[in-house]
Amino acid sequence: MAKFVTTDYAFTLDSNDLSASVAAVTLEITREEQETTAFGNTARTRIGGLQDATLSVDFHQDFGSASVDSLLFPLLGSAVPFTIKPTSAATSETNPEYSGTVLVTTYSPFANSVGDLASFSVTFPVSGEISRGTAAA
Repeated sequence: MAKFVTTDYAFTLDSNDLSASVAAVTLEITREEQETTAFGNTARTRIGGLQDATLSVDFHQDFGSASVDSLLFPLLGSAVPFTIKPTSAATSETNPEYSGTVLVTTYSPFANSVGDLASFSVTFPVSGEISRGTAAA
């Protein structure tokens, strides 16, 4: 896959396809930095530590049946699986699927001013490791 414009991200949360309700998604994966500098070193040394990640999503709000609100509200306090792919096509080397588990700790069903598009943003902490799959399941 070469350069592309993001128009077809595939996003699921708790096995629900919410792609049509997502305006933006950011998966940030980090590793802690652990310093290993000891006496006698003339420069600082470091190794990578534990992995951490957050998943930030901008949603278009929808209060209909089987919509964003009815799916997210009951998940508060739950750890649920998620997946993200660059396109809705099958998982492949050029369309990898990132997956993991997030803890749903916050939900803002109302977050707009008069005349705004009904939307909200949420950042979920990831619980456990992130996987990157390249083969169709």
